[in-house]
Amino acid sequence: MGVIALAVLVVITGLVLWARNTPGSTSNAGTTPLSSAMTRTNEGGQIIVKVTWQGRNAGPIFNVEMDTHAVNLDGYNLQQLAVLRTDQRQEMQPNGWNAPTGGHHRSGTLSFPTTMASGTPFIGSNTSLITLLIRNVGNVPERVFTWTL
Repeated sequence: MGVIALAVLVVITGLVLWARNTPGSTSNAGTTPLSSAMTRTNEGGQIIVKVTWQGRNAGPIFNVEMDTHAVNLDGYNLQQLAVLRTDQRQEMQPNGWNAPTGGHHRSGTLSFPTTMASGTPFIGSNTSLITLLIRNVGNVPERVFTWTL
């Protein structure tokens, strides 16, 4: 009988501690934004590149931030240096890099077409992995950013 009571006490204590550490209302549910879970960072060549994907529903659109104290970042045109790849070995070139000049700190939107030439979605229902490759930024041959869907 004592073992059962002890087990019940342990379960109740665990539930109380769990409830204290779990947001109590939906208003707190947004404390960890989706973007932080979807952000990937790559450091090399004295440049930090941070890429955030807004998820499957947003399509193949990425927020890219580049930061350095060593070189001017304005010469990097990610529309020419990036490619998006799926686990089905499909590749797509960007159709836009919207980033104002910024010298040592540059951020903007890197976008890709949502459909392939055949009209089928680039990120389809069978896609389970996407990889953004950015080449030749800061003497780094290839920076790899991967998301599992």
